[in-house]
Amino acid sequence: MQASLTLHVAERDQGKTTSLVQLIQQYDIENTPLCGVLALANPEKTVYRLKDLFSQEERLALSEKPIGQGNRIGRFYLDENAFLWANAQILQSLEYSQVAIFDEIGKLEISGEGLAISFRKALDTPGLQVFAAVRIPFIEEVLNRFSIPKERVEIKYVGYKE
Repeated sequence: MQASLTLHVAERDQGKTTSLVQLIQQYDIENTPLCGVLALANPEKTVYRLKDLFSQEERLALSEKPIGQGNRIGRFYLDENAFLWANAQILQSLEYSQVAIFDEIGKLEISGEGLAISFRKALDTPGLQVFAAVRIPFIEEVLNRFSIPKERVEIKYVGYKE
């Protein structure tokens, strides 16, 4: 791991994405080039779209109703093509970026799917600042899966006080 990594951690629906959005706004003000994705939900949280931060394009990725190609994870159907697209977008924009945002790294990535490919590449990019949302129950699994030494990661608890 050559990049610096900060994990924004909390339980489900406790502010991980919100904390990343605030971070993105700060970097936008500073004109810092960034890449990565946000997982944007509808108000009912029945549909999630992946938004590429470099191009600002979006793709439907998860839905409670069947969509695209892919398996089911929990209550959602996923479109694997949306994740292939997101990985390709991130990999293309890494060399132009100082910051990479991943919302979020979880079950899919632990199993080697989802954003795993681009997350691993971001971690191996010298000088890059990587920020990722991770649910508290998955912290250890994420660190193990991606061979991230605990002393090389900053963990920022969001949504509540420790």
